[in-house]
Amino acid sequence: MLFFLRKLVEALMMPIGFSVFLLILGLVLRRRAPMVAAILVLCIPSTQLVSHLLLKPLESYYPAQTVADAPHVDAVVVLSGSILRGISPAGVQWGECANRYFAGLDLALAQKATLLVLSAGEPHSSLNVNQGSILRQIAISRGFPGERIIVTRPVLTTEDEASAISHLAGIHSILLVTSAFHMPRAVMLFRSHGMDVSPFPTDQRVTGRMVSESVGLIPDSSPLHSSELAIREYYGLVVYKTLLFFHAQY
Repeated sequence: MLFFLRKLVEALMMPIGFSVFLLILGLVLRRRAPMVAAILVLCIPSTQLVSHLLLKPLESYYPAQTVADAPHVDAVVVLSGSILRGISPAGVQWGECANRYFAGLDLALAQKATLLVLSAGEPHSSLNVNQGSILRQIAISRGFPGERIIVTRPVLTTEDEASAISHLAGIHSILLVTSAFHMPRAVMLFRSHGMDVSPFPTDQRVTGRMVSESVGLIPDSSPLHSSELAIREYYGLVVYKTLLFFHAQY
């Protein structure tokens, strides 16, 4: 129930959820201002300019590095989240964050750690088996020893992942692999569980300049999705920093 409520509050803070709330408010109050505000709340984050401005501080917090420059640690940890879209007769269908997995596998194959830790993902996934088991088999097929791969218990959140991995025996230092926009919150949570974290961000969304200023101001669904990813991370950072602050006081 708590997870559901948190997701509901999060949804209402996103541009689509908040704009719907403003539209309903305008209809109930019979006022034009909330309806105009709803249009702005939806359209402004739907521009490439705004989505880049929201994502760039998150992605710049920990700079990208090469596999060769990464330190040697106890384990390479790959976080879940849109790595797999599903499985079809043609094989595995990769999701938008698949770079997380391939970056982690590259680190493991480069012998940057003895262990490769894969997040199992959500307990009630649309996949027939958990994500981690599928990714484990792929890693084995690409030459990484199966006995050196650990799949976590099913997890719902990054906090769950940090808790589960912090309890694994013999793992203290990790190369944490996740999307660049997600890395600040992930590092904060893993370090709060006492782990020695070396960030290895991947899946960068802001990789260069916009096509042009005019195109960057045209609302589109793709920038809206990117803006919502960023807003969700800022929301998560505020929530967890607040929780960690109060936890430290008691």
